[in-house]
This record gives sequence, structure tokens and C-alpha cells, in this order.
Amino acid sequence: MLGKMTSRIKKVSTLLLSLLAAAAPLLALTKQEFKQHERELKLAIQSIAKTNDSTQRIEQNNAFAAQLEQTLRQDSAFFYAFDSIPYLYRVASADGLVRVITWNVPLPGRQEYFGFVLSRSSAAAAQATLHVLRDKRMHTKLVEGRTLGVDEWFGALYTKLVDRQHHLTGKPVYTLLGLSPCNNGISNKKVVDVLNVDSSGRCSFGAPIFVRKNKVTCRLIFEYSAEAVMDLRYHEGMKQIVFHNLMPMYSQLRGRYESYIPSDSYNALRFENGRWIFHENVDIPSSVAVRRWRGSSRRGSR
Repeated sequence: MLGKMTSRIKKVSTLLLSLLAAAAPLLALTKQEFKQHERELKLAIQSIAKTNDSTQRIEQNNAFAAQLEQTLRQDSAFFYAFDSIPYLYRVASADGLVRVITWNVPLPGRQEYFGFVLSRSSAAAAQATLHVLRDKRMHTKLVEGRTLGVDEWFGALYTKLVDRQHHLTGKPVYTLLGLSPCNNGISNKKVVDVLNVDSSGRCSFGAPIFVRKNKVTCRLIFEYSAEAVMDLRYHEGMKQIVFHNLMPMYSQLRGRYESYIPSDSYNALRFENGRWIFHENVDIPSSVAVRRWRGSSRRGSR
């Protein structure tokens, strides 16, 4: 009789432990627990930056990414800033529904990009859906012309998220500004992209809303010399995305984008009737213009 009771107690205990383990990811961490996670993540990413061995750097980054993912899956992680962790780029939408976290790992001859998107279905939603981004820049063709899923993401470090609303549907349009250093010592890239989150919570990038001289694309990618500094930002006063006009150093180098440099002129994207319309040679205040060569200005040196 005692043996049967002991066996029953063990089964009940095992069941309770299983239920608790399953529920663990849904339990909200306290502020102090989040701070402890943040301290550990900070040390982990600093260790990656100090490591010179590529194999170790990849292994350490895999561990860091897994630890960050586990933390972001906790209830209320959406609202925790994580702003003491270096090398992480964090942007959020003004409506409080979307956050994007990105970072990169320099490796010999290339950069690898990593990121997460957290999205909520409404401002009242307690939990967020976590999307893991997979960098496929080197394997994805015709990236300017089509929408990309999270598993074929054009890796970038996002510096700004611009909120707009479609004039017909009323749905949010999340536009991302990012930089994508090539680390080949020849050229760098910057990107203007769109983050889509549908009603079922699925996430993708790109939308056919960028219009330049009657050509429509899903994103804009700018490639230019690694020795130059291209300005790309959202100008709050003008309510526009402004950026340097790129041109080849010499006319015979047209099409070889590693030779492109910023001119003194600026172009802009203006949100009109649900689309970003390209405007050439716009005037911007001289006080906010960025110098065009690396090392000549601390701003825009990325």
C-alpha cells in the first residue's frame, strides 16, 4: 500500500514539475531579474568583441544569441529597455507594437548580422511574439524587388524606425533605416526597408511602396566607397528621409558602386498616399549636413 502511494506521489510530482517547466517561459521576470540577465548579456557581448579567434567568436555569439532569445521570450521583455548592452541596435515603433533588436559580428572578409523582432497584436496585449531573423544577404538575389521572410533577411543594423499610416487602410507602415557594412574594405551599404507584421503575427520585410522615376521597388539599397560617409536619416523637421546623392568618382566607373561617393547634394523620400516618393536635389539646412569623408566628422562615421 505504501509503495503504491509513493509511486502515485512521484507521478503527481513529475506532472507538476512538467507543468511548471512548460509555464516557465510565460512567467514574468521581475525588474531585478531582468537587470541580472542584462548584466550577463553585457559581459557576454563584450567578450565576443575582445575575442580575435573567429571560431571562438562564432561560438560565443551563438551562446549570446541563445541567451538573449531566452530572455526576450519572457513575459514583459517587450517593455524592458536593455539599453546598457553595447553593440546592440534597438528601435521601436511609436505605437508601442513593434521592437527590433539587431547586432553584427565581424569575421574575416565579411560581417554576419543577427536580430529579433518583437511584435504585439494590440496595445493591450501583455505578451509579444518573438521573430528570429536569419541573415541571407549573400544568398538572396534581386533583394530590391521582392518581399523577404525572416529566414531570408537582408541583414542590417537598424538605426531608426519611422512610423507612418496608410491613407486608405489605416494600417501602420514601419519603415526601417539601417547600415550594412560589408567589411571587405571596399564598400559599405545602407538600406531603407519596410517591416510588415500581418494579422496572424507573421513578419516579413519589404513592400512595393518605393517609387523613383516610375520604378517601384520593395526597398532601397545604397552601396558606396568604404572611405566615404553617406548620410541617411529621418529629418524630423522636414518629415522626410534624407540622404546623400551618390555618384561615381569618375564617369567611366559608373555602375561600380565601390567607387561611388556622396556629392554635395541631397535627395529625399516623402510619404505620399501610402508610398515613399523619391525626390532629387532637396534643400536641407546647412547646419545639419554631414561631411562626406571618414574621419572628418564624428557624426556619420559609421
